Amino acid sequence: MTNSAEHTVSEPPAPIQQRWPQILRYPLHPGALSTCIALAVAHMLAHLPMGFLLDLLVWAAFFKYALEVLRWSANGRMEAPEISFTVSDAVGRYAMLLLVLSEVAMLLLAYAFGVVPAFVLGVVLMLAMPAMMMILALDEGMARALNPIAWLMLAERIGRDYFVLVGFFVAAVVVQSLVAWVLALALPAIVVTPLVYFVVNYLMIVNFHLIGCVIHARADELGYAGHIELQDEVPHTDPSRRILDAARTRAAEGDVRGAIQLLRDELAARPDALLLHDEYRHWLQQEGDKAELAAHGKKYIPLLLARDQDRRAIEVARATLVADPSFALDKAEDVTRLAHAAADAGQTQLTLGLLAGFHKRFRNHPDIGRNYLLAAKLWAERMNKEMQARAMLQQIKVMMPDDPIVPQVDAYLAYLDKLAATPAKSPAP
Repeated sequence: MTNSAEHTVSEPPAPIQQRWPQILRYPLHPGALSTCIALAVAHMLAHLPMGFLLDLLVWAAFFKYALEVLRWSANGRMEAPEISFTVSDAVGRYAMLLLVLSEVAMLLLAYAFGVVPAFVLGVVLMLAMPAMMMILALDEGMARALNPIAWLMLAERIGRDYFVLVGFFVAAVVVQSLVAWVLALALPAIVVTPLVYFVVNYLMIVNFHLIGCVIHARADELGYAGHIELQDEVPHTDPSRRILDAARTRAAEGDVRGAIQLLRDELAARPDALLLHDEYRHWLQQEGDKAELAAHGKKYIPLLLARDQDRRAIEVARATLVADPSFALDKAEDVTRLAHAAADAGQTQLTLGLLAGFHKRFRNHPDIGRNYLLAAKLWAERMNKEMQARAMLQQIKVMMPDDPIVPQVDAYLAYLDKLAATPAKSPAP
């Protein structure tokens, strides 16, 4: 596995429509090609007694690698990884579970209500697949990956490129089905299995690479700052390099706790070294130390905000909330700034999570009104929950009748009233 900067593009790549030959050849890179072959052969385990259970493990391994491809591509790396090293085993299992649940749901629907509802569900899942894989790769959130509102929000922010992703996925399914049918007519099953799965793996790797390319191209719209593990290597002249190398050596030898302690000691002496903070968080995540991740986030996010690195602060907050849903910042000013920045970046769930209970934690704070007005707008405009939005707006007026934000609250209530009174367009004759 190589983690050098040579794999990172230094300038924005050409538009996707100009790079189809390179995108389609992506799985021919050594790391991807060897993975496609090895896992295609591994699917032969399905022919053994109870082999379907072993086959699920093969699928989990494949999705773990495919999500790594997505991350590398989203970070601008145009060469395939040799192995998966930033995606956890749990995320690979989540993706495999999504595949199984989708197939089971369609089978049950077909059995209970007929083929047509099952076909409709299949179409919906095809439309949602790019969004679900993006969420799994970037957020590692199983629950959010199943949230239709999150799918719609992602599709809206990506725009027409999202339908390119859907179109390629549908085309890939058709191609692999045709290949399987043709090969089954000419060859015995024991030979057909690895050949078909090689084609499936190849097209899926192209698909995940394509999704990553779209994320990379739309990073600003998505508020995606990239994964720290996939950023350029720290120059040898940087004073942090010695500590980073020592920590990584300890971790490679199996002493992750030693690497964490080394970085913790160095951060006590150099609290402004952002590179060391990021490395420290990486090994805490590998160790699964959720409590320390949350404690560190409370110190690190204000530091990032002070350095005007709001996007990185958003990523840290999101990862910390995934690890510890009860995570909260200590200063009201930091919560307000981060929540509004997250809303601007399209991170609706993160914004609402940051603002939850703000009035209880920071009683009589002047930001309560503007923060809850923001939350109400998100409820109404992005979550399609107008009743909750109206209740929140009315609460602002009752709790803070003299707050300067009240005229804006009244204006937004009037806007919602106007929308509700607007008659729906009648269908054309």
